Amino acid sequence: MKINIKQLLYAVVVVIALVIVLNFFVLNHAKSTKYLSTGETAPNYTFQLANGSTESLNNYGGKPLLLWFVATWCSSCAQGNAAVANNLAFFKDHNVKIIELEQYDDLGSPGMPISQFISEYGNNNTYVQGGIAGYNMTLAYNTPPTLQLDIYYLISPNGKILYIGEGIANGIVNLESIISKEGL
Repeated sequence: MKINIKQLLYAVVVVIALVIVLNFFVLNHAKSTKYLSTGETAPNYTFQLANGSTESLNNYGGKPLLLWFVATWCSSCAQGNAAVANNLAFFKDHNVKIIELEQYDDLGSPGMPISQFISEYGNNNTYVQGGIAGYNMTLAYNTPPTLQLDIYYLISPNGKILYIGEGIANGIVNLESIISKEGL
């Protein structure tokens, strides 16, 4: 078996270039994106609703909001839809609006449309409003340096972040406890 030196060198250069580019993106993302924390004001961004209209996060002020970022190919996100659907009465009773946003470009992997995802895995509920987050919103609300598949924020009526969680299916009991404790 004869090894072609040119092809081997080309492959090494491509791998090194790929590592440099990926490393640059991850490091710059981590440096340029600060972690959001409880107590601070939720950054305002616009996003596209599943019906095609554009909405601003500031339009949801005055009532509690669960802002939830998912990837529509993510199995824990699908389980989260079922958990939220099974607990809709709690959210409605506490007047918590739920916005479930597909992260920008579905974090690079193909998935189903957000409205289909909510309907299929959320027992056809219509209370959860679906949409698509832009690139900057995804980066602002996702945890650097690696992107989480299933991250959510409980935002107070005055726009302050009350709680940040990952994996809503496993964290729903804690989330409901925070909502009750905060008197929402």
